Amino acid sequence: RRRTQSETGVHDDGYLRVEHDNYYVSCGGRSINLPRTEFLILSRLVRTPGRIVTATELWEYVWGKAKPVNTESLHVYIYRLRNKFADCRLSIETMVNVGYRLSLEE
Repeated sequence: RRRTQSETGVHDDGYLRVEHDNYYVSCGGRSINLPRTEFLILSRLVRTPGRIVTATELWEYVWGKAKPVNTESLHVYIYRLRNKFADCRLSIETMVNVGYRLSLEE
């Protein structure tokens, strides 16, 4: 039986690897160092690839419910992630007024 991502704490599709517990990311075999906040955003998006994650859900996953949602700040972090993954086949789409979706380009 194949172990699920939640059982292993690892997302590995053969191209993108995210070790949720170790704060480790590699893309195409190349390690990518991310600050904690950027890692947490990617970690949340990769748990449901192809599905939209609302800005509120992302914010609460990273900063908790005590801090009010700041969509402008979140957008800056998404921009930084896009730049760091520009050489990978990774796309973070903005769904205006909804949230973000992670997809791997073929």
